[in-house]
Amino acid sequence: PLLADRIVRRVNRMLVEGFREEVDRLRARLPADAPAWKASGYATIREAVAGVISPQHAVQRVVIETRQYAKRQRTWCRHQLPHEQVTRLDSSDHDALAQASAWWISADGSDS
Repeated sequence: PLLADRIVRRVNRMLVEGFREEVDRLRARLPADAPAWKASGYATIREAVAGVISPQHAVQRVVIETRQYAKRQRTWCRHQLPHEQVTRLDSSDHDALAQASAWWISADGSDS
């Protein structure tokens, strides 16, 4: 649930910060089959900018696409190492950065 909420907030922030305008500029310069359109959310926002789908529907689709991508990442990571070798951090913990730094130093063997 925390990740789903963070994805919604991130998508909305991207839109406030100019995602639609960026896609509109790219539409003017890139062909419809350019690999850049495969980046998460770009093809969907391009459809909204072109008027093919509503802005509300586009936001819903980008959120779903992002959640699906996050699930694929979790699945991939889960199959890379045995469970006991995976370090899990909750980014909402007040000391998450300290935990990550401690892990990095211990994994690297140095503090540089």
